Amino acid sequence: MKRIRITFICFCLPLISSSVSCQNTNQVITKNGMTVKWEFKADRIHFEISAPTAGWVTIGFNTHSGTKGAYLLMGHIVNDIPSVVEHYTLNPGNYKSLEALGKSSNISDVSGKESDSTTRLTFSLPINKNSQYRKTLKKDLSYYMIMAFSQDDDFQHHSIMRTSIQVKL
Repeated sequence: MKRIRITFICFCLPLISSSVSCQNTNQVITKNGMTVKWEFKADRIHFEISAPTAGWVTIGFNTHSGTKGAYLLMGHIVNDIPSVVEHYTLNPGNYKSLEALGKSSNISDVSGKESDSTTRLTFSLPINKNSQYRKTLKKDLSYYMIMAFSQDDDFQHHSIMRTSIQVKL
């Protein structure tokens, strides 16, 4: 009997501990009707964004509460086709897609749906930045997360809700 307990402790306890720590990788923030969820899997971070709108939704990351220098992930669903585009904010109100700045997209696993005036998008991207316009999004890093949405799918259309909240990824 003693041998069985020792075997359990030596071999099964590390498996139980590791499965418990994996469950702590999910995070959820809800503010002003918008919800952002994220989860780390291998070398990628997976996001799910939902908001009470049939227009665009966005999250962004910055080291301060302002928008200058923010890395934005803007998404919408047009003709039932979801897309998410990376942007960089040069100055408040002046943001450019990373493709316009000469960078290819890092976003994959894009899916989404609009129903009952709610937009829900999911996507993933690498946790390590590979240009000056992106942010490293590793677990336990702190950022100001920008959350916003619009009534229109045009990314140039103004938001009807925009806020920021300090988060620890």
